[in-house]
Amino acid sequence: MATFKLVIDKRLPVGATYPLSVRVSHQRKNVYLSLNKFLTVKQFEQVFVKKSFDEKTKKFIDDCEEYVERAKNIFTKLKTFEPASFRKAFYDKKFDVTIDDENDLSIKTLYKKYLDIGYNSGRLSLGTKDAYGYDSRSLLKFKPDLNVLEVTPEFLSSFETWYLKDGNSLATVGSIMRSLRCIINYFIKEEIIPNSYKYPFRKYQIPDYTPPKLVITNEEIQSIVDFKDFDDVMEEYARDIWLLLYRMNGINFIDLMKLRWDMIIGNHFVFIRHKTRKTRRNNIRPIKVGITDKIQSVLNKIGDKESPFVLGLLNDGYDEVYLKNKTKKFRGKVNSNLKKISKKLNLSVSLDISLARDSYANTLKRANINTLKISEQMGHSDPKVTSRHYLDMFDQDTLDEVNDSIM
Repeated sequence: MATFKLVIDKRLPVGATYPLSVRVSHQRKNVYLSLNKFLTVKQFEQVFVKKSFDEKTKKFIDDCEEYVERAKNIFTKLKTFEPASFRKAFYDKKFDVTIDDENDLSIKTLYKKYLDIGYNSGRLSLGTKDAYGYDSRSLLKFKPDLNVLEVTPEFLSSFETWYLKDGNSLATVGSIMRSLRCIINYFIKEEIIPNSYKYPFRKYQIPDYTPPKLVITNEEIQSIVDFKDFDDVMEEYARDIWLLLYRMNGINFIDLMKLRWDMIIGNHFVFIRHKTRKTRRNNIRPIKVGITDKIQSVLNKIGDKESPFVLGLLNDGYDEVYLKNKTKKFRGKVNSNLKKISKKLNLSVSLDISLARDSYANTLKRANINTLKISEQMGHSDPKVTSRHYLDMFDQDTLDEVNDSIM
């Protein structure tokens, strides 16, 4: 794994000044490339360690950083690292170090290229594209000019430490690292990343952490069903949206937004999850939701029979950007009202749209429904996803009872 750093070359006999150099290190080989600039140890520390940023010093640093970029680009273009050839290319003014889009190994470019290809081909959803965009911004916030050649196990560990200091979740660290691994794997396969690159994820282990799941009890769910102390019609509408999500297999809100009346076959809604269309290429099975009397009663209240869409919030011909923005805006309004209901009922967990899916899964679990069946109802390809992300190990009352019984 190559690293590039500005140093003063102290290998020479001790003197008043040392040559400022770009040190390139790769697979235990070092090359010192003198910039024909000489500094004392004190001057080097003042400029590159303490970073005294007067205009003259800033320009000097920028000039030196251009040599570091030159070294990175040469490494990329040569594909292999042979010290003599590398040194010759570095000092050869005729050597073209221009990196075109195809060979740009900056993290910023690799993410952009991967997301553009995936989204334009229909392989990635807009949601995934946005999530990966957040991941790349987090990495670049830590190191703005990050090049994939600098992604080492040491770098990943230092990023994790830095990211967690701001109070971020270890689960989010894992998500960022998985997206980065996906990007690196893709461009290794496409032979864009040099063969000499040392894959960092053999040594660095991505944290595998799932935060504890907080769920509401069956009694609390019943209190939501029975609730009538609404301040206005929007608050009641928000409660009814929550009930519909909960009763219809805990479907995702975006799937409810897209749900159409012509998806009714017999006495069931039959549809493919929005997420499944982009993330799965095999074992694609539709969700079947039986229209029970309880579901029908909510549909009678908030369903829009004048629209092809059940909620009447979309029109035919919408694109994914419109769907995303519309869903986000409406979701915010619903959650705002659900929060009011949550306070009135003094629920143990704050009520929001996502809690409907969790509550559905755990209601079935408490009824001793098999995890495989719960997974099928929710449209998961693997029951492990259901167990890990939606089913709490025990509800808190059960845990308290267990603790009471301890001798």
